[in-house]
Amino acid sequence: MADHTMGEKELSCRDFRQDCDFTVRAKTEKEILNKCQAHVCSAHGRCSTSPEMREIIRSHIRNVM
Repeated sequence: MADHTMGEKELSCRDFRQDCDFTVRAKTEKEILNKCQAHVCSAHGRCSTSPEMREIIRSHIRNVM
């Protein structure tokens, strides 16, 4: 997914079947991944992310208008 798409991108903990209302919106995939990683560490106690998990996270990022 390219970072230069018009509009915003969005990701939610609910996308991963988590009982958590966190949703992040940002203009780039990189911003989404950074904000998501900070949230997952502080709220869910998972502070390291494997390359495989980053790919799973990327696959759930969607474009929003």
